[in-house]
Formats: sequence, structure tokens, C-alpha cells
Amino acid sequence: MSHSVECSPIRLVLYTDDELLSLGALSVVSSSPQFRVLAAERDLFNLLPFVEQVIPDIILVDITPQMTVGLIANLRKAAPGARLILWARTFSEELRHQAREIGVTGFLQRGATRKEFMQSLVDMAGGDELSVIEEPAHSTTVSLTNRESQLVTLLTQGLKNKEISSCLGVTEGTVRIYLSKLFAKIGARDRFEVAVFGLKNSYCGQAPWDGQNAFVTERDEERARPVLRSLVLVEPQRRRGYARRAVAAGV
Repeated sequence: MSHSVECSPIRLVLYTDDELLSLGALSVVSSSPQFRVLAAERDLFNLLPFVEQVIPDIILVDITPQMTVGLIANLRKAAPGARLILWARTFSEELRHQAREIGVTGFLQRGATRKEFMQSLVDMAGGDELSVIEEPAHSTTVSLTNRESQLVTLLTQGLKNKEISSCLGVTEGTVRIYLSKLFAKIGARDRFEVAVFGLKNSYCGQAPWDGQNAFVTERDEERARPVLRSLVLVEPQRRRGYARRAVAAGV
């Protein structure tokens, strides 16, 4: 068994929507006899069915604006034995936490030299974990209801209470009650901080929402907004005192 693993090339699927990045990575990886590139996929919607078909050893995923934790989780399910590696210049603590929750193997940082890039892939294919950021000292995940996820999404768009009430079909008074409860739940001081939390967790969008309580197709990118199923809050103990002040100050 060990002889087969040593002699067989590592089968890799790469996803990025950047043509030059794709060509460069493809050239580097293909030059090594240790690897066999199955595809350098640039169409996000072709990625999952291809992975299900070929079951690679490594899936290297460039974190593009369209990539979500929901899609990454589906890749994990499609090829549970593959080493799933995220590739980006920087990784937010929120994304890192959520990625670990769904079984991402490692985090590969852009800007590495050719040698570092290849060695990292070899190490992770062999079972090592590559980490480019230390785990946050304190973080927690707060699950959101459908209504709460809608509120967070609308706040990240900068909508005021009147606009939110129109989108949700409720009164402004009801919106203020919703927001007070949301602030208390996640320990936010104000609507701005909720919006920041939402933006930092933007990679965990799992379904598009058009602002009218209706879901749209994944390809409808202009109207689609991410629905956040949860928020990762870093260093929550620093924010525990915010909730009472937020409610007292009004929303």
C-alpha cells in the first residue's frame, strides 16, 4: 500500500477565476512529476460536478468573491477523502474558523515562492496541515434565524430602518424590536458593528436572497445577496458589555 502511495502522482484540481493565476499555477504544478493536474477549473458552477466525477487527492480553492463556505462544504462532501486547501493572500479569522468547522485541511497564502508553494502542497498531500494564521484566542459561532440573517444582510447593505421595514413587510417599530434583540444576541453596540460582523463573515453565504423574502438562482449574481446562517465572533468576551448599552441607546 505504501509503495502505491509513493509512486502514484498526486491528483489535483485547482479552482480560480483568474486566468493568469490559473496558467501560472498550472505551469508550476504540472512541471513536477509528483503531481497530475486533473483540471484548472475557472467556472465555479462546473467545479462541484467535476470533483464528484474524478475524486482528486487535493482540491486547491482560490477564495474568489463568489466562493462561499456553503460551496466549500459541498466540495468537502463530494470528495471527503481529498485534502481541501484554501488559497488567498489573506484569511480573516472568521473565514478560518468556519473553514476548519467544515474540514478544510490547510490555508495556502499567495505570495509564496515556487519552492514554498510546491513543498506546501506535497506536505499537505502527505497529511500535514499548513497554517498561515494563528488561531484566534477567543471566538464563538452564533447561529442566526432566517429573520436575523435577513437583518444582518440588509444592515451590511447600509439600509435604514424604513427601508428594512419595506423589504421585510413589517413596521419600523417591529424593525427596532428585531434589531434590539439581534444586538443583544451577538453583543453588538450598534447597527454599524452588526454590518461589520456581516461583512467579515461574507464568505459564509449559503443561499442567495433578493431582498424580497424570495430565493433566486445562484447565477443571478446582480440581485443575489448572501444569507448568513451564522456569525463567527472573534474575542467575544471583549464585547459582552455592549449588548446592554446598545439596547439602552436605542436602535
